[in-house]
Amino acid sequence: MSLGLPSGSDLGSIDFDAPATHRYTGEEWDRAKEKTEQSGVPVEADLTYQNTLEGYLSLRNGRNAAQLQPTDASETAADCARAARVGGFTESAMSTWDLPAKTVLCVLTDKGNIARVVITDFIGGNPQSSIAPPTQIALEVTLWKPGT
Repeated sequence: MSLGLPSGSDLGSIDFDAPATHRYTGEEWDRAKEKTEQSGVPVEADLTYQNTLEGYLSLRNGRNAAQLQPTDASETAADCARAARVGGFTESAMSTWDLPAKTVLCVLTDKGNIARVVITDFIGGNPQSSIAPPTQIALEVTLWKPGT
């Protein structure tokens, strides 16, 4: 999968449960958040990517996630679920390039599934600049559903 960084106030999103990516305009995203507040049902997106200067990769409300270093990242569903429940990851400004390739995120989705997300590559951006985050983040995703 790949998560792109749209320009302006737009944002890219990824829903691991579907699995699918979606690009929202700023207005569409505001409407989706408003609908969420009224209904109490979380937005579909598990992660969003926005802001062309900072490149905020953000975990959405209703999810829990842990950031693991490649050397500490088990590949089992139970270990990833345990790490996700402990949490610790909420957001990263990708313009700082502090989530290198091979970083693992274990995400507990709004549907109760566990996603093991490995950052595999970056497209665009400039690691030597503090205002040039990657324009795309390539991801390898494994999804486990409860009882499987």
